[in-house]
Amino acid sequence: MKDRFYVWLNNYHWVPMIVLGVLLFAIGGVPFVLWGICLRVVVGLHCTWLVNSATHMWGSRRFETRDDSRNNWLIALITSGEGWHNNHHAHPTSARHGLAWYEFDLSWIQIRILKFLGIAKSVRVARLGSQVAVGVTVSGRGGHDDEWCVIAL
Repeated sequence: MKDRFYVWLNNYHWVPMIVLGVLLFAIGGVPFVLWGICLRVVVGLHCTWLVNSATHMWGSRRFETRDDSRNNWLIALITSGEGWHNNHHAHPTSARHGLAWYEFDLSWIQIRILKFLGIAKSVRVARLGSQVAVGVTVSGRGGHDDEWCVIAL
């Protein structure tokens, strides 16, 4: 069964942005809209593209996967943990990308807080040493729309 809120958000994803834009304009005019909407969206998109390009070229490979994904500590710091991209490709259903103590993952900390508050439920986390995921490219793009199978070790 689909959650009504997410169905609504999928159909009307632009409404929260418009409401926020109107509120920001009422509070601070055009400068607030530029900082609160335009810059936020541009930075968010560039960080996403940075993860999907730089972490497929530079960094270390902790897991042997069928793609060229890499872990990059600098990208991870800039993107709140998304730079642990090889970890993500090895364990695509895991909410935690920073799998070692030295792999800082701000997104995982936020998810843990949401879970503590009862907002996030059914959070999956990779169990190291027990499974390794092997990517099987289906779309031909070699990206995030691939199918994955999990192999027990």
